[in-house]
Amino acid sequence: MFGRTRNGLAAFATAVFLLLGAWSPQPASAQLPYDTWYNDLNSGMIATQPIYVPDRIVDGNGMDGSLSSPSDLFIADDDRVYIADTGNDRIVELDASGEYVRSIGREEGPGKLTQPEGVFVAEDGTIYAANTGGQSIVVYAPDGSFKREFKKPESTALTADYHFLPTKIVADRRGVMYIVVKDTFLGLLRMSPEGEFTGFFGANKAKLSWMDRLKRALLNERQLAQEIAKQPNPIQNVTLSGDGFLVTTSSGTASDGQIKKLNAGGFDAFRNKAFSETHLVDTAVDGSGFLYGLNRNSPISLSVYDPTGEVVFYFGSTQKNARQFGVTDYGVSVEINSRNELWVADNASGLIQVFKRTSFGETYMTAAHLYFEGDYERSRPYWEEVIRQNGMLNIAYNGLGKIALHDGDYAAALEYFKQSNDPQGYSDAYWYIRYEWLNKHFLLAVVALSAGIWGLSFAVRRLSAFVRSRSWPPLLRRYAGELRDALYLTVRPYSGFYRLKDRNISYTVVFFLLAMAVAVHIGSVFAAGFIAYPFDLGDYNLPLSLAFMAVPWATWVIANYLVSTVKGGEGRFREVLQASAFAIVPYIVVTIPATILTNFVVLEEWIVIDLLRQAMWIWILVLFFVMTQVIHNFDFTEAVRNAVITLLTIGVIWVFAMIVSGLVYNFYDFLTQVYREVTFRA
Repeated sequence: MFGRTRNGLAAFATAVFLLLGAWSPQPASAQLPYDTWYNDLNSGMIATQPIYVPDRIVDGNGMDGSLSSPSDLFIADDDRVYIADTGNDRIVELDASGEYVRSIGREEGPGKLTQPEGVFVAEDGTIYAANTGGQSIVVYAPDGSFKREFKKPESTALTADYHFLPTKIVADRRGVMYIVVKDTFLGLLRMSPEGEFTGFFGANKAKLSWMDRLKRALLNERQLAQEIAKQPNPIQNVTLSGDGFLVTTSSGTASDGQIKKLNAGGFDAFRNKAFSETHLVDTAVDGSGFLYGLNRNSPISLSVYDPTGEVVFYFGSTQKNARQFGVTDYGVSVEINSRNELWVADNASGLIQVFKRTSFGETYMTAAHLYFEGDYERSRPYWEEVIRQNGMLNIAYNGLGKIALHDGDYAAALEYFKQSNDPQGYSDAYWYIRYEWLNKHFLLAVVALSAGIWGLSFAVRRLSAFVRSRSWPPLLRRYAGELRDALYLTVRPYSGFYRLKDRNISYTVVFFLLAMAVAVHIGSVFAAGFIAYPFDLGDYNLPLSLAFMAVPWATWVIANYLVSTVKGGEGRFREVLQASAFAIVPYIVVTIPATILTNFVVLEEWIVIDLLRQAMWIWILVLFFVMTQVIHNFDFTEAVRNAVITLLTIGVIWVFAMIVSGLVYNFYDFLTQVYREVTFRA
């Protein structure tokens, strides 16, 4: 009985323990609500550990009222934060730790703000507010007292229908103001320190399609005036970088240059490049020249760019009605302080989210900064640490490669550049290796090359003599003669194709030539030097590459025979097939030495490879044309007409094949769905 009692008490105690454990709070998962992606220029997007993680939220508590529709952020040199609190008609100032300091522009009278959407603070502490609702720029002294107000400037360039609704503002060291005006395509409005209009600055240019260019070439002025004018992207935001550049942000695809880095003369350091992020609303610039873009209507909210404007990382998340730490709903502004913390204003939720840089992010950004500054030696330990934490980032190997190149360790540099898929760096390192080798072994190289040429010619002569001295089977002699005709045809196409006319070349030779072309193509990929294919060949789509060769050739054979038959050509299908196979012999002959040569030339000498390949393709096209003329007994004009119609027929065949393949796929999908439905109900 006592045993049963002890067992019952143990069971009861276990049940109570489990129940309490179920009720007790469990540790929350530390998983981030977003992924971080590294953009490798050669390998594409690579998932990596985070470079920024959400740290805290500024929600307006202790600010004399919560934030309401914040529209802009500005972080001064002393890390004080200024927020354009649009819904509360004020500018909020926070200290470097994010604690509330004061509100500006709420007092009645001069300086009273109405729905301000932009704020900027000069080096001397002067505060500029884009007073959108009041259609003015309001300037405050460093102590927050009203200084002056600028309304719409008087100018004949600003007509009555130009509505002065400033949304963002910056001012340079001279006090010249650059203002983003809502719903205008004219660029930034530039205003002197006295409030005079001095012109527009940095306007985007609308992209013209080929149809637009055709219209401009064909239509007269009156007809062009009736066309709907193409408008570029309006500027959404403007930032003043530490080196004095104006960084503008535009959203949309009507024009390129979604991010521009403009100097005082209006020249864009990014050369109006097209950014793939077409929903950018703001850009921040850190002290190292890296840029941080805020994307609004995009699943990924933040993107990081190097000083040349190339995107490096993506992270963050955008979700409508989001109430999750690290996820934005309607992001409107991004800023960065001296501690490299990113502050993101969310207009819809009325929150400011602060992201802090991770240890990995700090290591990478420091290494990248030193890399772009050209201080390769100082960047070495940082790149080594980046590789230790993540060996997938090619730029780390590239940085170490440049260090090794600078130190004269060319073999190590060659390996690092190969790992980073950098053909230019690989070429530079290989040039030095080749140069040093030739300096030491030039005489040996000349002797070896001469001996190789002599040995090859001697072997050819002896092989020819051996072949002539033996009695070979008739079938083998036939194959050898047909292969000699193939080589002869490449140098004397007209007489060579006349030799083929009315002959039946053996299918063995025809398919041997086709198989040789395939083998040579495969060899040209996997036996070529790294510069020819500067990426992991495991990612190379060999079947697709072969299809791009085989499909045009096969459709040429079919289309040429069909068209020539209709147009009175004399060639039989077998003649077209064998002549087309013989016409690709230059590909075999030229590609082999060109592939070998790719292992010994550098990028500056790559023109030799390009010239060989261009000459090869031109000669192949000439052979196909001569084939059409000779095999079908056409004159020159008929051959040209036949070749053109053949090319059009090839296009028709391809379109028909795509339609049929689409129908077959749809039918297969239909049968699959029916089968699944039947098996499910069964």
